Order: sequence, then structure tokens, then C-alpha cells
Amino acid sequence: MPKISRYFIKSGMLFLLFGICIYAIAEFPGFNGDLPLLPVYWHMIALGWITQIIMGVSLWMFPKGKNSLSKHGSTLAWVSFYSLNLGLLFRLVSEPFVSVHRELALVPFLCSIVLQILGVFCFILEIWPRLTPVPRKSV
Repeated sequence: MPKISRYFIKSGMLFLLFGICIYAIAEFPGFNGDLPLLPVYWHMIALGWITQIIMGVSLWMFPKGKNSLSKHGSTLAWVSFYSLNLGLLFRLVSEPFVSVHRELALVPFLCSIVLQILGVFCFILEIWPRLTPVPRKSV
């Protein structure tokens, strides 16, 4: 398994663990619900866990083709990994405060959106050339 796939899958598992913890805290009896944690939970589960597991497995399973330079992952794949995870971290620290302290949370919130889009875009650029048909051998 390539190193980049291991990183995507392991970080996805961490987002699952912390997402469940955030959900448990938000649903705990007596929790002061001034901060909306449900959107944070959904981002951790949808982008942090499910999307990263899919990305890691697809980078591992789709053929690399003739232009493969590294068994550890290409630059595009690493940019995708770091952008997506940094964007998710910005999202986690800014989203609960967007409605309360908009002026403080707006810049990290917007950065999170840009970084997450960049991460997904780099992943698409990385995986697209791998989606070629396998030539059939004539009998």
C-alpha cells in the first residue's frame, strides 16, 4: 500500500474517532448548546472520514500507469492530502464561531473552503489519468 494511501486512511480513521467524540459531547445531557457542533460533526464524518477513505483506497487501487514517479505518492496527491486536512482543521475551529463571532471566524472559514476545494481538485487531477480503459488482447 502506498504511503499516501496509508496517510489518507489513517487520517480518515482519526476524523471518524474525533467526529464521534464531537457528536457525543454535543448530545451529552447538560451540554450548553451555544456552539453549533452538528455541522462540525458532519464535516468530520463526510469529508474527514468517508471522503478520505475513498481517496486513500482509490489512490491505492487504481493503476498508476506509465508515468508513475514514486511509490509514496505524487506531489498532486500530497497537495490534495494536506489541503483537504488543513481545510478541515480550519473548518473545525471556525465553523462553530461563524454565527457568534463572524468577524473573527470568517477568514479561517473562507480559507477552509478554498483549501478543501483545492484538495478535491488536486485529487481529481491525480486520479483522472488513471481512468483509462484496459486494452483487450486479441485472441
